[in-house]
Amino acid sequence: ELWSLAWWLPYWACRRPGAFREILSDLWRRPCPSLQNWNETFLALGFALVRADSFRRGGFRLCHAVWATMPATAALALKKLVGIEFSFGAHAYDVFRSRGDWLLARKLRETAFVRTSSASTERRLLALGLPPERLKLIRRGLSKWPEPTFRETLAAPVEILSVGRLVPKKGYFEQLRILRALFLAGVSFRARIIGGGPLREELERESARLGLSDQLTFLGPLAEDETLALYAEADLFLFTGKTAPDGDRDGVPNVIPEAMAAGNVVLTSSSGGAAEVVEHGKTGYVLDPDSPGEWVETLRFLLRAPETVPALRREARARARRRFEVKRAGRELLAALRQACER
Repeated sequence: ELWSLAWWLPYWACRRPGAFREILSDLWRRPCPSLQNWNETFLALGFALVRADSFRRGGFRLCHAVWATMPATAALALKKLVGIEFSFGAHAYDVFRSRGDWLLARKLRETAFVRTSSASTERRLLALGLPPERLKLIRRGLSKWPEPTFRETLAAPVEILSVGRLVPKKGYFEQLRILRALFLAGVSFRARIIGGGPLREELERESARLGLSDQLTFLGPLAEDETLALYAEADLFLFTGKTAPDGDRDGVPNVIPEAMAAGNVVLTSSSGGAAEVVEHGKTGYVLDPDSPGEWVETLRFLLRAPETVPALRREARARARRRFEVKRAGRELLAALRQACER
């Protein structure tokens, strides 16, 4: 469809010259955060130019973009071209990585509302100037609730699971050091990491160097049902997220409520919004990934006091049910969309 820009670009440039001036002047004033964001921005603008007329004929009152990057750029351009109001979702990647999206400031000025799913991202959006009345904190929702098959208490070998992309912000090198500390402390465990990404080969080499080849398995990316089955078998879930050098970090990563829903005992870093979900000592533990000894002592405590584990599991599942049920998230988002349309 982008070939039709040969027609649509001059058409809209003549019809809406002011829209071109506004957006291009914003792009000129601020350096582009990254090559990826440059590609996202111009692909989104191309989409809007090609599709704007069909959106106009559709009679839409509001366009909701699920991300603050490429989808919200398209929605902003549609507003400028054909007057359809827009709202969008903004999460940690959208507003922290490389200082946020190229056109984020204008989107925040012109949006009907912004939906985010973590308090850490909420604070960031308010600091960027979004009025509080246009900010909606709506948690993500889970639709599948696996029945656990784990042992009620902990016993050796402890089944440890981690799920996530193999990228810097997930802190997997710190996680390897934690597993090494468990091994040196004589804790018997079997660890599995689900996920693919650019760091896989380097992580596998580091695992072998640390002597963890017999304890740790990299499973690569798996289908959802396979992943849920492994959640159900796990005793402990590890999340070692951190802030990457480019500023990227997680808000509330989906894997934490998924692990809680499966009844895993969650040991997490405090990065981003992870600590918003896990209440230390009640639904899991919030620990420092740069201090492996904390993780060793926590696991030793759980092995010495197995009677504490069932209560942790029950409370984690109950908390996940209360805060991350998909129908609740759907109702809250639908209410925000309706309210925006009424305004």
